[in-house]
Amino acid sequence: MDTQNPLTPNQPTTFSRPRNYRKYFFLLLSHWYWFVIAFILTVTGIWLYYRYSHPVYAVSSTMLIHEQQNQNPLTTQKDPESNVFQGFGLFQGKQNTENQIQILKSWTQVRTTLEHFNFEATYYKIGRFRTIELYKDVPFHIELDRSHPQLLDANFDLHFLPNNRVEMTIQGKKAVRYDYRNEKELQPEKEIEETRTFPIDSFVASDDYAFRIIPAADSKLEGNYRVVFHSLDELTADYLNRLTVAPISKEGTIVKLSTTCENPQKGIDFLNEMMQVYQTHNLDKKNIIATKTIFFITSQLANVSDSLSASQKIRERFQSRNNLLDVSYQSQQLLDQLVKLEDQKSLLETQHQYYQYLETYLSRNDNLQSLVAPTTVGIDDPLLVNLLQELSQLNIEKTTLSATVKDPDHPRMRQLNIQMETTKRTLLENSRNIMHQSEITLNDLTKRIDNLQQRTRNLPSVERNYVNIERRYQLNNDTYTFLLQKLSEAQIAKASNMPDNEIIDPARMEGNTPISPNNMTIYLVALLFGIFLPAGGIILKNEFDNKVRTPEDLENLTKYPILGHIIHDDQAAISHTALLDHPNSPVGETYRALRMKLKFMLNGTEQPVIAVTSTGSDEGKTFTAMNLAASFALLGQKAVLLDLDLRNSKMAEMHNYDKNRGVSNYLLGEMRLEDITFRSTHPYMWLIPSGSFPPNPGELLADKKLKELIELLKEEYDVIVIDSSPLLVADLFQYSHLCNAYLYVSRQGVTPQPAIKSALQEISNQHIRNVGILLNDIRINNQPLGDRYNYSYMYGYGYKTQKPKNRPAAYWRKVNSKKQAQTT
Repeated sequence: MDTQNPLTPNQPTTFSRPRNYRKYFFLLLSHWYWFVIAFILTVTGIWLYYRYSHPVYAVSSTMLIHEQQNQNPLTTQKDPESNVFQGFGLFQGKQNTENQIQILKSWTQVRTTLEHFNFEATYYKIGRFRTIELYKDVPFHIELDRSHPQLLDANFDLHFLPNNRVEMTIQGKKAVRYDYRNEKELQPEKEIEETRTFPIDSFVASDDYAFRIIPAADSKLEGNYRVVFHSLDELTADYLNRLTVAPISKEGTIVKLSTTCENPQKGIDFLNEMMQVYQTHNLDKKNIIATKTIFFITSQLANVSDSLSASQKIRERFQSRNNLLDVSYQSQQLLDQLVKLEDQKSLLETQHQYYQYLETYLSRNDNLQSLVAPTTVGIDDPLLVNLLQELSQLNIEKTTLSATVKDPDHPRMRQLNIQMETTKRTLLENSRNIMHQSEITLNDLTKRIDNLQQRTRNLPSVERNYVNIERRYQLNNDTYTFLLQKLSEAQIAKASNMPDNEIIDPARMEGNTPISPNNMTIYLVALLFGIFLPAGGIILKNEFDNKVRTPEDLENLTKYPILGHIIHDDQAAISHTALLDHPNSPVGETYRALRMKLKFMLNGTEQPVIAVTSTGSDEGKTFTAMNLAASFALLGQKAVLLDLDLRNSKMAEMHNYDKNRGVSNYLLGEMRLEDITFRSTHPYMWLIPSGSFPPNPGELLADKKLKELIELLKEEYDVIVIDSSPLLVADLFQYSHLCNAYLYVSRQGVTPQPAIKSALQEISNQHIRNVGILLNDIRINNQPLGDRYNYSYMYGYGYKTQKPKNRPAAYWRKVNSKKQAQTT
């Protein structure tokens, strides 16, 4: 029974990878150069961004929208509280703040505002690094020929020359011609690039444009400028997109209007003008009813004035001709009764005319803003007033909705139309009923007047005629006086109208700095890109990296002992026998340490057989096997390197041996042992390559002749090092019973951890003992600083890189004799 070695585990590998946060610090510190690169790129990016970005400013203003509208001057304290003007939302009544916000944000409102400016041409000053928008400080202005098409979405770059001329360069990828007169684009789009020179203050024209550059007074034109033309619809869409209207608080009716722009003064003028347009529109709406009322009363006064003048002249001539100064009491009484009845009849006829006017208006016109108020003719019917109020409210809601919804089939729009039609039909039915009742009342008044007139016929002819003349005169006079009173009230109402909103704060720039670029945002992004992004990338790469990077990775994967760590050496990779060519190099020292640990593992075994394997190719298995054999040869022990990697051997190619002479040829009985054994540069080291590629390497390695070969080698050599196949294939397990120790080679940054896990698990399943792990090709700069695996001591031997040299056999015999003497 074999003696248990303290370096050999009793249990199979337990695979786990505990998280070590301390290593993250060293990991990031070891990749400091990525942070330097990120810092340089971030600083450069910030400089370029600030250099070429356009600053954007925020401009805002506040406006108070009164919930209670102004009192109607046409009503008095005797008039009922509810009147038709409230229904129109023009005088006393409540406003919907949300509706007013939507009106302020409507396309029509913004477009009407822009019509007061000349924003179709935008001016820029072209600087060395940045293009700045100009507004009022432009040294020239463009006079467009609106009867000619004009290019949109194209840059007109102007370079003013010393000889009072200008060089113009036009560039546009998708330029389109625009007809300002008909306000439509002329398709198709086109790409344009054109340069021309012309005198200042002269019309320049082509098929695509026509305008004139007019210099400002006392200004010298020099430098480079850019002009971009826009359509009014394009400007409206742009300003509408940047406009924000929102209440300051839920409880109040003060709204805040804000916008963003590159030139703050341009934004200030736009908001101030928009509030002024909104107030003017509100006042014009309120003046419509007063204007219509004045027009209606004035037309009625003209007719009544003519009748009054005629009746007055008739009365004067009658009194003069008949020397009539007074009439009897009976005649006066009949006259008063007739005048009273005639007044009532006249008022009823006027109201009857209004109902006819209302019926005609509702049947032919949808513009309720022009409807004359019923109080103008003395109508105070509550039902009529309520219906008009309801119809007016529906019309206001429809008008507000039309400012934001263009689809006539919108569900709410259809519902409003249905409600308005229903209310109109109710109004028409109510008007017809009232007209029918008024006709009955007029007939009754007519009969009563006829009765009184019959009574006046019994009076003397002079008195009877005077009564009739006086009655007509009094009737015209009362009607004229009533209309004059209503005309004065309407004129007072129009003159005293005030907007239902108030500008609280005129437009001004918010703060003293632009809102874009935002310094805090830029700094946070810079911090993200300069620190967190590289740190996160390094940590994520490390977390998702399944390759072996550190000795700790191997310790977390297995309990098999780690026998050594081979440092990366460019010269060693070239020579393949670093230990022979550079005995005092760090690589040489690590192989000496490996040899010592293997001796402890072998525990005094004579003629040991050591198998060197790995997970796959390119992990340094053959390099390790060569230098391990060389380490024993340096002790004066005869060592032979047996290449059993029959599938993919590189030993013969490294040493320029015959590829057709090796182990496979011996196992096939084609050659003897002395035919396949080659001497190395060291007198105590021999090599046996794999030989010709066999068709069945697995079966060949399971042949009993391999055991005979091992026995023959033991008789002649002190140490046998086997360069076996990787564990991707099962060749090693064919002859594992012939080996005394196994060296599993993994390579930093190459060997996947899952592959090591699978390979070591298979080794454990095969009950293979005396297994040691070797981490190959360690790059010191990639190790965490402060790691307990410190290789700095290896550089204390005064090792200097030099070209590999082939030492003669006498040299190695002298070296070995000295070492044996020292050992003795």
